[in-house]
Amino acid sequence: AVVSTQSGHYGREHKLNLRMAEQVKAIIETLSKPPFNKNFNIISFDNLEPLQLLQVLNDVFAYIDSKNKMDLREEIPEDMAHRMLKFLSVLKYTPECSVQEFQAGVITGDKSVVYQTLAWLLPKIETLKTRAYLGKFLVKLEVPEEILQDDEVDRTYQEYCELLDEFKEVHKSTDKLKNTKHTAADIKRDISQMEQEYEQLQKTIERKKARVESMSNMTELLGAARSLRREQERQSSIAEQRVGQKAAINAAENKIQRLMRQLKELRAATQNMSVEKLMMKLEEEYKSTQYLVQDKLPKEMVARKKSCNNLQKVLLEPAMVEDDLDELVERAQDLQSELNELHQQRMSRSDPADDKLAMFRKQAMMISRKKEGLAEELKEYTNEWSTAENELQKRRDEMRQVGAEQVLTGQEFKQYIAMIRSKGNVYKTKRAEMADLRAEVGVLARTADILQNQYNTVKSAIADKEKEKGITGYTDTQDELEKISAQKGVADEQKGKVLEDMSDMSDKLNEMIRDKKLALAPIIKELRPLRSKCQELEHIHSRKKKKVPTATLR
Repeated sequence: AVVSTQSGHYGREHKLNLRMAEQVKAIIETLSKPPFNKNFNIISFDNLEPLQLLQVLNDVFAYIDSKNKMDLREEIPEDMAHRMLKFLSVLKYTPECSVQEFQAGVITGDKSVVYQTLAWLLPKIETLKTRAYLGKFLVKLEVPEEILQDDEVDRTYQEYCELLDEFKEVHKSTDKLKNTKHTAADIKRDISQMEQEYEQLQKTIERKKARVESMSNMTELLGAARSLRREQERQSSIAEQRVGQKAAINAAENKIQRLMRQLKELRAATQNMSVEKLMMKLEEEYKSTQYLVQDKLPKEMVARKKSCNNLQKVLLEPAMVEDDLDELVERAQDLQSELNELHQQRMSRSDPADDKLAMFRKQAMMISRKKEGLAEELKEYTNEWSTAENELQKRRDEMRQVGAEQVLTGQEFKQYIAMIRSKGNVYKTKRAEMADLRAEVGVLARTADILQNQYNTVKSAIADKEKEKGITGYTDTQDELEKISAQKGVADEQKGKVLEDMSDMSDKLNEMIRDKKLALAPIIKELRPLRSKCQELEHIHSRKKKKVPTATLR
């Protein structure tokens, strides 16, 4: 057993030495390239003094963040260890050993500690530069609660947190802009286009100003415009409030309807139920609700709070890259394997007393899981019921919008089904009749085709007979004569209608003339003496006229 233990210890040391040799080789290869340009080989690097090795580590820190650029001979070892540990925590470095061992290794310049740190830093040094830059601003200062009781300090701290969030957003947008594929020419073109638009807007504003300044009542118009804009804004806000009030009213109405429906269902459910059954049902509901409130929901709240705290911690930390995620996944896998090993060791060291209680533990765990499963099913059924209620309410609202104010229930629904069935029977009967009519139409069409074929056959036979007798075209001529006779009959009929119309019009005109004569007879009768009197007056006038020149000559 001692030999096997020694051989296992020797094997682990051999693996560690090989791993360290590979790390040293990779470190030397990286340090020989820019920006470090250090001429090391394995022997010279291994022979470095602890302070010199720490200086190499500090030079890498200085490349990542220039604040770390200094000579370690002028710095106190404890301050140096504190500074390096703080900087590595900003970079999110997790040492493989404990913090105390790592701090002691940094102070003494232990090779294994420095090699592990360099092996972690050098492969992703550019990413770490970004992380160090962000760490200056994103590492939140921890302020004790008693100091935050001061209002001014608390307000300043809140402003500080808001500035941190603003910095995150600005940095994200800056990275996004850096990663965009817009060229300088595109940006210049956009800028020139915006300048042209700006000039056009300036010209438009100047023209509008010149047009307005010539008005005598410009001040009054501006005041009216301001008042109009205020009223429009007020109108829009009132409209929004109106929409909100309508939504609140609809929600309240839906809630009232839901509660009334629940009350109706409860009354219907408890109508034929005894007091004992009702009490038993209420006790079951109380127990299930008590379990949800006292056991299930607190556990869920604790789990949610824990998840929120973890997410808050992740948000407060600097931005992570893919290498960090890979490292966390590897660490989680290592912890899981370690947990499995501990579980196996516990199982191997279990005593008989624990084995006796294991059965009861399993039963309690099964009951607890079954209880949680039933609670989950109850929650799912409750969610499904609420979803169905919302869908039913939505359908009712839609029916109310189209004019159906009430949903058919009970006897009305049965009557509606009976009416639908009777209409279905009528529909089937009509459809059968239509099918018969379609079949008859098909038969008649077929009969028409047969008759047409027979007519064509007879017509061709008659044409052959006419040709044989030497009277070709007799049938066609007879058909033409029949058509002309028919057309003549139609023309005679139209002529008769026209003559009848003319006779009717003549009668109407004669009747109108007769009516006019009857209407004019009294006027003519009155006109006759006036006409004779007019003739006498004309005769007197002519005689008087003849006497006028004679009197003038005298």
